[in-house]
Amino acid sequence: MDATVTSRDLIHNFAAIAARVAAGEDLVVTRHGKPIVKIVRPEASNKASEDRAALVQKALAFRMSQNFGHAGKFVRDEAYDD
Repeated sequence: MDATVTSRDLIHNFAAIAARVAAGEDLVVTRHGKPIVKIVRPEASNKASEDRAALVQKALAFRMSQNFGHAGKFVRDEAYDD
């Protein structure tokens, strides 16, 4: 059976409870003695990092395909109107 914590304990001791869940413990949060939510550690997934890498490659490909005009050295005076 999963360990239980009260909703009050969750609010006042969130860091400690989060550490317990991060260590692999499943917790059931109760309010007035009745379970309201179960907190479990998420499964590790490489999908997020793969999606991020694909988006970075897409952004770099787009950036390299665009002509952004002024290819010379930036001169500060050009940024101001006369």
